[in-house]
Amino acid sequence: MSFLKLHINKLLLLLIIVLNFIPSPIYSQNTNTRILKVGVYDSPPKIFLNDNKEPEGIFIDILKDIGTNENLVFEYHYDSWANLLNKLENGKIDILPGTTYDVERNTIFKFNKIEILNSWVEIFSRKSLELKTLSDLKNKKIGVIKGSLQEKYIVKILHKDSIFDFQIVPFNTYIDFVGALKKGKIDVILTDRFFAFSKLYDKNINRSGIIINSSTLHFAFKKNEKKELIDLFDKNISDLKNDSDSVYYKTLFHWLDRNIKPSIPNYIKWLIVAFIASLVIALFFVLLLRKSVKNKTKELSIAKEKAEEREEQLKSIANNFSNGMIYQITMTDENNRKFNYVSDTVLKFYDCTVEEAKKDANLLYNKIHPEDINVLIEKEKEALKNMTVFNAEVRVINPNGTIRWSYYTSKPRIINNVICWDGIEIDISERKLMEIELQKSKEKAEESDRLKTAFLTNLSHEIRTPMNGILGFSKLLQEPNLEGELQKKYFEIIQKSGERMLNIINDIINISKIEAGLMEIHLQPTNINQKVEFVYNFFKPIAQNASIELILKNSLETKEIHIHTDREKLLAIITNLVNNAIKHTEKGKVEISCYKKNNFIEFSVKDTGIGIARDRHDAIFKRFIQADLKNKKAIQGAGLGLSISKAYVEMLGGNIWVESELGKGSIFYFTIPFHTVITNEPAEMTLTSTPNKTLTNKLKILIAEDDKMSELLLTKLVKEFSREIIKARNGKEAVEAMYKHPDIDLIMMDIQMPEMNGHEATREIRKFNQNTIIIAQTAYALIGDKERIIESGCNDCITKPINSNELKSLIFKYFN
Repeated sequence: MSFLKLHINKLLLLLIIVLNFIPSPIYSQNTNTRILKVGVYDSPPKIFLNDNKEPEGIFIDILKDIGTNENLVFEYHYDSWANLLNKLENGKIDILPGTTYDVERNTIFKFNKIEILNSWVEIFSRKSLELKTLSDLKNKKIGVIKGSLQEKYIVKILHKDSIFDFQIVPFNTYIDFVGALKKGKIDVILTDRFFAFSKLYDKNINRSGIIINSSTLHFAFKKNEKKELIDLFDKNISDLKNDSDSVYYKTLFHWLDRNIKPSIPNYIKWLIVAFIASLVIALFFVLLLRKSVKNKTKELSIAKEKAEEREEQLKSIANNFSNGMIYQITMTDENNRKFNYVSDTVLKFYDCTVEEAKKDANLLYNKIHPEDINVLIEKEKEALKNMTVFNAEVRVINPNGTIRWSYYTSKPRIINNVICWDGIEIDISERKLMEIELQKSKEKAEESDRLKTAFLTNLSHEIRTPMNGILGFSKLLQEPNLEGELQKKYFEIIQKSGERMLNIINDIINISKIEAGLMEIHLQPTNINQKVEFVYNFFKPIAQNASIELILKNSLETKEIHIHTDREKLLAIITNLVNNAIKHTEKGKVEISCYKKNNFIEFSVKDTGIGIARDRHDAIFKRFIQADLKNKKAIQGAGLGLSISKAYVEMLGGNIWVESELGKGSIFYFTIPFHTVITNEPAEMTLTSTPNKTLTNKLKILIAEDDKMSELLLTKLVKEFSREIIKARNGKEAVEAMYKHPDIDLIMMDIQMPEMNGHEATREIRKFNQNTIIIAQTAYALIGDKERIIESGCNDCITKPINSNELKSLIFKYFN
């Protein structure tokens, strides 16, 4: 009766499922059917997909019963356990059956209260491995399901003792990690006790009996699931567990009973025994008759089996040699070779089969690079003389036309008066490429060291040369009865040497700032014509003294002359290029051009000088490299001007290049973006002459300077304009002096001072005094320093060493 009742229940359940999927309004017109997304994964017999890709198992049977009772429709989504956990957490599925309850998981999901099954984590191993205690897991590879709690448990337990050294190997499915166990890729697997009831568990797997952790299995719901649905599940599970004839117990008996075996009638058993006995007797007589033959062939059979086994092992090893090829080749003479054996990997390396290689050895030898084939043959000849091993590295042409590096090692032997080579070919392309890259890196490092040495040598020369002029002619000035004209000449030499040294120092500071990424851009309205004409007027007398014609060609229209750019960097670029052109031109002309081209302003500086070799066009823009390091001509410069100019051009969004030929002159081009602006600003003041004027009213001047010599120089320079001079040693004293003397007209503010620097002091003064003129004096001469000084509240700035004419011009600018 119970059997009949079970089938009736199954038919009713099937009918309900069919009705749930009928779209007709006859069944669902007045019902409120909810569709729930259920995660399905491989964990037989709890839950899995059968051969028809349909969900089955203990939890599926329980779900179907709940769905029938509560008018719920389940939509199944198959995936790995780890992915389903993630989907449940993100709300992409509603329910995940068979989830182990865990405190941490309880914060992520919701669980029904009544447990479905009790379980524990158990260790299963491959057949050849016997485990008795947890200590036997030392140095073992342990397979777990990715995202499961088994990994957490095993790590927690084994890490208590530092002597354990094991490897956790995660898998997506039961099929994957059972397959890995049987193939010997892992030693043991961690899973729950129900694995012993699945079809995956067979005689090739040992059940160790070692239990790690007990747990309870539930239905897990997404975090925002309503309590009513979870309570509904608990009510149905409670009803099922309280009814001994329910689907709950039937599904447990169905899926967990592995011991049910078909019964065999006794009379059939006796017939089988009698048949076997008769067969044994018959075989006994047959064996007696064949005994003498078997004894004689036994040794041959054993030898044959061993030989075949070894042959299979060697063949398997050879064919699994993924990074190379094993071969044996015979040489009938110097030019004729034939393969006796070649591993299957010949197809991968030479695009021919084993049979084709045996028929024609040239299919392989013709793939060796023409420049390297003689290397291989010479190695063979040399090894053949003494019957020794030869090693060779040669290039081989791949089937796709690319080149690989192969390492050959082979040894000759004589078989039936024929020379045979037993050898291995290994693909060493990766190692060879690494060696090539290392060699390039080595050469690059050596080149870098050479360039640095050349730069330091050149820099030493550039610094010592003006220092020699300064110190030498300073010494000559001490001579008694020195004539006025000669004294003036010495002063000019000292001044020029100082300016040259200052330029070198400025270049080194600027290139260091560029290298460190600290150079900043300060965009502002800029008059292009003014900058170009300033450079032209500045260098015109210098060019005339060198008998060089300096030409300016400017095709910019009036509306195009004002753009938005960094005026100081633009001036520095043009100045560098014109200075280089004049310096490297012995005779002829230097031409400055400026014109608009598309969305850029393009500048060019053309000269008729010494020119630059084509192979040095890129080198001249690199750091610390002059156009010709072997050129020992006395040309000034540390090799930084063009690299600084290139950096400035690129910062402004432009490009710089050169067209030149040795002995025929050069043309340097550079571009900057054409960002036009409309401006009513007056022309920028250019301080180029010494004013021959005196002030009507003398000034009350504050000199803030911590260096005694600089203070003495400043005092001398401003004495003719002052009625009173007040002195401060640091920024703090300068602020206090302004409080005491609010009628101070001019402050000469040093930027770098102790206690409070010039920037800070200026900001403090500007809090209570906006009228006093503040001119900053700084030893820093970097691009962008002036902008920072003006931002702090100063009216203007002057760089050290202070030019007296420039200082006077600034004073008359503000006190005219």
